[in-house]
Amino acid sequence: MNDFKTKLVCQWALEIVYGKKSEAVSILKKWGEEKFRTSNFKVSQNRLMSGFVGASPSLIIDEYIFDSMADFEKALSDMSQPQFTQYSDALAPLVVPGSQKWTVYKIIDN
Repeated sequence: MNDFKTKLVCQWALEIVYGKKSEAVSILKKWGEEKFRTSNFKVSQNRLMSGFVGASPSLIIDEYIFDSMADFEKALSDMSQPQFTQYSDALAPLVVPGSQKWTVYKIIDN
């Protein structure tokens, strides 16, 4: 039986318009810095990935590891704060409409 604490992998996946990936990554990195300064995302671990083999290179995954669903929900709730609007507004025209989604996985073995 595992004694480790349950953790969640929360992945925000979005497809980027052709030719706009570097611009989108730049915005996501700045947004991430602000998330870790002023929201509950600061309690998570983060990495940014893109499609390489078997996935479109236009796919970006912004991944977070949280200790609980409550921590993740609090972080999402914090995104309604006004300092985040500039990032979502800048990113919006670069995202293929309807492509973004959150997927949450439970880590079952370390």
